[in-house]
Amino acid sequence: MKLIVRADDVGYTKAHNDGTFEAIDNGIVTSVDLMFDTPGTMDALIRMKEYPWISIGWHAHFWGKPLLDPKDVPSMVNTDGRFKFRKDQSLKKTCSYDDVLRESRAQIELCLSVLGRAPDSTWIQDTNSNFERARIQVCKEYGIAINFADKPDRDGKIIPALEHYRDLKIYMPNQPATVYRICYHDSYEERKKYDPVTYYVNDDDGIMDKEIVLTAWHPGYLDPYVMNESSLTEARVIDVKALTSEEIKDWVIKNKIELVNTRDALFGTREYQNHLHIVHSKLEVI
Repeated sequence: MKLIVRADDVGYTKAHNDGTFEAIDNGIVTSVDLMFDTPGTMDALIRMKEYPWISIGWHAHFWGKPLLDPKDVPSMVNTDGRFKFRKDQSLKKTCSYDDVLRESRAQIELCLSVLGRAPDSTWIQDTNSNFERARIQVCKEYGIAINFADKPDRDGKIIPALEHYRDLKIYMPNQPATVYRICYHDSYEERKKYDPVTYYVNDDDGIMDKEIVLTAWHPGYLDPYVMNESSLTEARVIDVKALTSEEIKDWVIKNKIELVNTRDALFGTREYQNHLHIVHSKLEVI
């Protein structure tokens, strides 16, 4: 099996980024999903310049403040100049196509200006909404891959990848419905039971018979900003520990898991494995 291990919410804050890069440097993270509108965005982008073997996704939560002047995207912001739909996603329906198009282009242009390239991929949730139609247009303009994996919905029904990606047989399990669920439990004692290592070792989502699998986590350290903004807290630190653990590395080696980045999965390259070869990593599949 080929496995993409994606770190999400990269760029949240500098402290959160420190945890992400710990999981990259000493763990099995092969891809990152970057947010371009949060306090740690520039820190993450600058650091990513040193990691060409890590693929980059556009994590388009729009959680912070627009890159453009709020006056230029009025339908997207509240009176504080922040994106107005952080806590109520239904408000995206009130955002104009043109505003979303302008802000989305600005975010990709920021990535280009620092890294010299656009993100490799992103996920579009609702292809019929004005909000996501604007993002689709931007993805077409910059060559960003979208919806390239088969993915089960909340009821377990498979939402297929876009037709031109289906032969790649990339599968993304619905982790929010399985392993993540306990992270939002009211009881701290229950939340402590969250265990990404066991998720892999016990094959909780039945991924071992797949050809290429994309799993996503949120490795990062906590600071007051993240604690105040996010309902996902302790799990982020647990992810750092899990993804750098010897137990997870032993699982990769024992099962001959080929760690790949998103570009490898899409285009048949071996960027991540070539990196492992150069650094003489025991995780390389020979």
